[in-house]
Amino acid sequence: MPVPRYLPHLLSSTALTSISIHLLWQRKSAEEDRARANAHISILTDLVGQLRSGKSLEDDEIKRLRNLARIHNQPEPGTEGSGGGIRWTEVLWGRKAPEEQVVSDGWEQKDLEQLRREFEKSN
Repeated sequence: MPVPRYLPHLLSSTALTSISIHLLWQRKSAEEDRARANAHISILTDLVGQLRSGKSLEDDEIKRLRNLARIHNQPEPGTEGSGGGIRWTEVLWGRKAPEEQVVSDGWEQKDLEQLRREFEKSN
């Protein structure tokens, strides 16, 4: 069976499009992570400034600011982290969804099923 002349071009354009979309997604994700880290740094800097100035802060306020600045899902110091780079497997196949998103997707599926049942009852 002969291969059409345009098949290699189709495959290469599909691969390039896929890689570019994944790289764009990775770039946006990195920008969000940077913005989140900058927000945490800002919160902690303000807290340090208030404590150094001798301004009296309640324990609840300090605890609230520390919880606000806490970075979730970050590896402990001394453990192996992500390395800060983008691996080729992430470029080609994408990152795995965090567990929180998988749980929310499950709730969304349940909501859709409930809406479908209600729709079928009304018809």
